[in-house]
Amino acid sequence: MFGPLDYGSGELATAQEQTANAAMFVVFLHHPFVHWPTGQLVLVLDNASYHRTAAVHSWFATHQNRISVIWLPTFPQLNLIERVWRFLKTMLACHRFWNDRDSLAKRAQSLCDAIRATFHAEASPHI
Repeated sequence: MFGPLDYGSGELATAQEQTANAAMFVVFLHHPFVHWPTGQLVLVLDNASYHRTAAVHSWFATHQNRISVIWLPTFPQLNLIERVWRFLKTMLACHRFWNDRDSLAKRAQSLCDAIRATFHAEASPHI
């Protein structure tokens, strides 16, 4: 699952894929353009290996007029989306086994649709 998170509104727009690799990530990178059709976009990315491939860097170069990238150091606590993923995994795995992938995917999407993730000045980021 890939998911751009709007840090302003807390809105999560996910795309479920069978695997997380550079090819799927490049396909996914068109998703924010559809979800947020106007304005400049800033992507905050960690150091996942598929984020750093030549194909991904080429895509960023081609779309630099619309997308800026901020590369975070390897500290998951700096990236709000990592807290979203941890929350999602906790909710999906808590005392539960899934019979089939479709049920798991539907429940994951349902949770993602309801998430509003925010930073608060007086507290730690939370969901």
